[in-house]
Amino acid sequence: MDTRLDSPNDTGTLVQRVMAAIRQRIVGRTLAPGAKLPSIRGFAKVMDVSKSTVVEAYDRLVAEGVVQSRRGSGFYVAGHLPPLALAEIGPRLDRAVDPFWVSRQSLEAGGDTMKPGCGWLPATWRPQADLRRSLRGLARSDAAVLTDYGTPLGLLPLRQLLSRRMAERGIEAAPDQIMLTESGTQAIDLLCRFLIEPGDTVLVDDPCYFNFLALLRAHRAKVVSVPYTQSGPDMELFSKR
Repeated sequence: MDTRLDSPNDTGTLVQRVMAAIRQRIVGRTLAPGAKLPSIRGFAKVMDVSKSTVVEAYDRLVAEGVVQSRRGSGFYVAGHLPPLALAEIGPRLDRAVDPFWVSRQSLEAGGDTMKPGCGWLPATWRPQADLRRSLRGLARSDAAVLTDYGTPLGLLPLRQLLSRRMAERGIEAAPDQIMLTESGTQAIDLLCRFLIEPGDTVLVDDPCYFNFLALLRAHRAKVVSVPYTQSGPDMELFSKR
């Protein structure tokens, strides 16, 4: 196990610093539930403290229920995965670009700013007349349509339409097998939550949609890029990954 943990700010006692370093990695999902903590000897060397200091820190974390001690095996992260705290995660740079920074810039920039790679169509490209007509029709609907929650799967008529369109392309998917999302980013996030565990390796195209990279890193996945050529992924490099 990689024990190269950066020490947090040099505040508090040595024991508190060791505890804070472990908590930081648990919150940041570097250490997931069930993961083994660094060895006492190895972590003492990393933190530049005595072994007795690490032992006391680990014992206090056990008393708090953050860590479990297994006789003859070591110390392990206990409990369920805590909520992801983005503030605890340092920027992970790819080609000197932080995806979270790119997202913020795209969302906060004015309408005159070009936003390459964001995936948003200009307003003039969208069917504005159809959208206005649909909104007027929706405003005349029953009050329940405007105020009540709908099915978690999304609007049934739209799912039925998508089911028919997919069937025309040889993809059989019943309406109750389709779930609508607010955006592609939300769909990717749901897939990450259900399919990816911290530490899993995910192969992605290079270049890749920057929000996809940001979500993978937020879920603590190991991202491996495969160059994308004019004819598709570089299969020779893909086979080596």
